[in-house]
Amino acid sequence: MDNGTPGAHVGEPPPPGPVELVELVIPGTGVVDREEVLRPPGVRQVSGDDSAGWYRPAEEGTDGPRTLREVYDWPRLLIGGAGRAAWLFLLPFLVINLVTWMQPRLPERSWQGSLYSFGARLLGLSLTVMLVGVFGQAAMDQVVWQCGAETADCVSGNFAVTAARKLDTGAGLALASLAPLIVGTLMAFSARDAKREYRPVLRTASCETYEQAEERDRHRRNGHSTRRPLEVRGFWEHNTRAKGLTTRHLCAGLLTVAMLLIVPPLQYDLREGDATPALTVFVLTLVMALLVVIDGPYFRATYVQRDGTMGSPRRRLRWPLRYAKSAVGACSLVTIAAMLCCAVPSRDWDAARERSTMLPGMGAEANCVVIAQGVGLVLMVIACLAMVRGETGSASRTTLYGLLGPVVGVLACFTGWLYTAAFSLWLQGWLTPDGDPYATLIPRAVQVVAAAFPLVVLIGVAVGAIAAACTALRHPWRRGLTPPDPEPRTDPDDNLDNERQWRRLRFAEHAGVRALIWYDRGLATLAVLVVVLTCAMYGAYWVGDGSWLAGVRDVMVDVLQQLTTLGAVILVGLVAVAVFAVRAIVLRPEMRRNAGLAWAFGAFWPRAAHPFTPAAWAVRTVPELVHRIEHLLDESDRRRMLIQAHSMGSVIAVAALWQVRPDLRWRIALLTTGSPVGVVFQRHYPGYAPADSIHALDTLHAWINIHRTTDVLAGPVVGGAGENGGFEDVEWKDGADPTAEPVTADPGRTTGQPVFWPLERHLGYRRAPRLRPIRRRLLDGLAEAQPPPPPAVPPSRVSGGHRPRLPSRSERRLRG
Repeated sequence: MDNGTPGAHVGEPPPPGPVELVELVIPGTGVVDREEVLRPPGVRQVSGDDSAGWYRPAEEGTDGPRTLREVYDWPRLLIGGAGRAAWLFLLPFLVINLVTWMQPRLPERSWQGSLYSFGARLLGLSLTVMLVGVFGQAAMDQVVWQCGAETADCVSGNFAVTAARKLDTGAGLALASLAPLIVGTLMAFSARDAKREYRPVLRTASCETYEQAEERDRHRRNGHSTRRPLEVRGFWEHNTRAKGLTTRHLCAGLLTVAMLLIVPPLQYDLREGDATPALTVFVLTLVMALLVVIDGPYFRATYVQRDGTMGSPRRRLRWPLRYAKSAVGACSLVTIAAMLCCAVPSRDWDAARERSTMLPGMGAEANCVVIAQGVGLVLMVIACLAMVRGETGSASRTTLYGLLGPVVGVLACFTGWLYTAAFSLWLQGWLTPDGDPYATLIPRAVQVVAAAFPLVVLIGVAVGAIAAACTALRHPWRRGLTPPDPEPRTDPDDNLDNERQWRRLRFAEHAGVRALIWYDRGLATLAVLVVVLTCAMYGAYWVGDGSWLAGVRDVMVDVLQQLTTLGAVILVGLVAVAVFAVRAIVLRPEMRRNAGLAWAFGAFWPRAAHPFTPAAWAVRTVPELVHRIEHLLDESDRRRMLIQAHSMGSVIAVAALWQVRPDLRWRIALLTTGSPVGVVFQRHYPGYAPADSIHALDTLHAWINIHRTTDVLAGPVVGGAGENGGFEDVEWKDGADPTAEPVTADPGRTTGQPVFWPLERHLGYRRAPRLRPIRRRLLDGLAEAQPPPPPAVPPSRVSGGHRPRLPSRSERRLRG
C-alpha cells in the first residue's frame, strides 16, 4: 500500500561513497533479553547448561564495513508502576477489547463486518451495565431496599444497615445511587493514566490524510484484493473505532442508574397515584438507551469524495451522541430527574416491599444484560460463519472456523459475571447474621453463575484430564519416529539416558507445534461448557419455580443452593487470590516484570470495545520506531539498515515497516527471532494481519525469520512472500549443539559437552553462535544493495493516448 510520498531515489544508483550500516536491535518483553541487548556482547557459553557451564569471550567479526548499533529499549513500557496491578480486576474489559480485533475477515463495507462490530460493541456495553448494576444492586437493593426494612434479617449493628433504616427509602435509594456513579467515574478517570504515558509521540500522518487513506482501503481502491488496515499510515495514532467510545459508555452507566431509580416509583405510582412524571422519565431513559445501543463509528464517519478529497460532513454527523458534552449532560439530567422522582414524593415503601422483596427492576436489569450478551454473541457467530463461508476453502485454515472471537467473548462475559457474583455474595454475607447466603435475595443471573461456576471448573478439569490421558496413551509425538540406535561400547545407563532425552525432545517439538491448537480448543471447550451449563441452570430455576413438577422442585432447589454455596466459597477464594496477586505485583518488581508479559499481548491493540481497557502500548512504540527508521535513512542516502527483533519486538518491527515509506524499504533488511507474528497474530487476528500484508513487505531487501521447533510462540512467517530470494524461514533444532554444522537432531553427549544441551525454546536466540553468520550475511548483502528498477509506465501514458474502451456486454452479444 502506498502510505507515503513516493521516493525520489527509486531506480537511481546510490551516491558515491562508502555505505553506512545501521543495526536497530528491538528486544522482546523478557527482562533477560532486554539486559542482553543493552550490554555489549562479551561472553558466550560453550558447554554446560543453565545451572553450570563454561563460557569464553565472544568472537566478533571485524571484517566488513563498520556498523552503528542502536537498541530500542521499549520493554519498560510493559513494566509500569505498581498501580497498574489494579487492571487485574478489569480483566473482562481487556479481554472484550481483544474480541473486537479477532474478526476473521475484513470484507469491504459488508453486513458481516458491521454485524460483528455491533455484536462486539453490544458485549462491551453489557459489561458497563453489569459493572454499574452490581454496585447499584449492592448499595440500592441489598443495603437500602432489603436491609432497610425493620423486619429484614440483617445485622442490626452494621453501620450501613443502621443508616439505611434511618433514612426514607426513596431518599436512601437516591443517595445510594451515588455509589455506582462514583465507581464508574473513578474507573473512567483511571483509564486516562495510560494516555499520558503512551501518547507523547509525533504523529506520522494528519487526521485528514489518514481518513482519506482509510477510506481508500475500506473500499479497496488501492489495487489490493483484501483490506490492509495496519498498512494505512497513521493507524496507531488515529483510532477511528474509539470515536465516541467514552461517551457511549458513560451514557450507558448513567442510564443504568436512572433505570434502577425510576422503576420502583413507577411501579408504585401505577398502582397508587399519578404515574405521569415517572412514566415520562422512564420513556426518556428507554429512548436514550436505544440511541446508545445503536450508536457506533458509522455515525461519526467523515464524508470522502470518490476522488479521495475530504468533503462536507454527511447529514448523519448530526447524530445526538456525536456531541459528547451534550450527550453526557442530557443523560445526567435524566439521572437527576430519576433521583428527584424517586426521593421527593412520599410513598408507602413498606407496602412496596411486601409486593417485591427485591428492588423492582433489579432482576429484570440482570436478565436484560444476559439477553443482550446472548444476542451479541449470536450476531457475532452469524457474521463469522458468513465471512468464513465467503472465502473458498478458508474455513479449515481459520482458527475454530472463524469463531475464536465469539468464544473469547463468552469467556469475557462469564468472567465479568464471576466478579459480579463474588462481590454480591461477599456483601450478602457481610450484611446478614452469621454470613447466611440466603438471608437476602440476589438477582437470578448472579445465582445462575454462582451455581454454574463449580460445575464448569469440575467438568473442565475432567475433560482436560481425559484429553491429556488419551494424548499420553497415543504418544503422537513418537508416531513415525524410532529412537536412535544405542551406540556400541557405551554404558547401558547412558543409552537409557539418551533415549529419555530423545523422548523429551520429541514431546517438546510436538508441544511447540500443537500447544496453540490445544489452547484454542480448550477455550472452545470452556465456552461450550459455560453456555450449556448456564442455560441448564436457568432451566433448572424455571422448573423449580413451577408447580407442575412438584416432586422435582424441592430436590432441584436444594441442589442449586448447594452449588451456589460451593460457588460462593470458590469465588471468594478467587478474590482472595487476586488480592494477594495484586499485593505481590505491587511489592515485588520481578512480579511486575512478569505481569508485563501478559500485558504485552493483552494491551497491544487500541481501544475499540470499552473505555476501561488499558491503552495500547503500541500507539507509542510503533510511531516512535517509524520516525526513527525514516530519520536514520533520510539523513544519508548511503545508509542501509538491519532491524534485528525478537519476540514481541518483531511484532513492533513488522507493524512499523508497514507504516514506513515504500521508497525506503529496499534499504532495510529484517532479522526476526522467536516471532509470534505467524502463529499468534495471523492465527488469532487474521483480519488485521492477513498473509497479503506479509507479502506487501516483499520490497524489503531481505527478511529472515528464525524459530525453534520447541518454541510455542514462534513459527514460520514469511513463507514464499519474497520473489527476490531474500525471504526465508529458518528452523532451528533445539537441545543440540548450536555450533554444529549441520545441526544434529539426536541428543548426544561428548567429553566436550558431558551434559545434554538445554532446551532454549523461546529464549537464547541472541546468544546462539549460529545467529552471527546469518547477521553477517544480511549486513554484507545490504552493503551491496542496489535500488530496484523504476516501475514500468503504461505505453498509453507515454504516448499521451488513452486506453481503448472495452466493448460492453450488449456489443459483444451483437458481434457474436
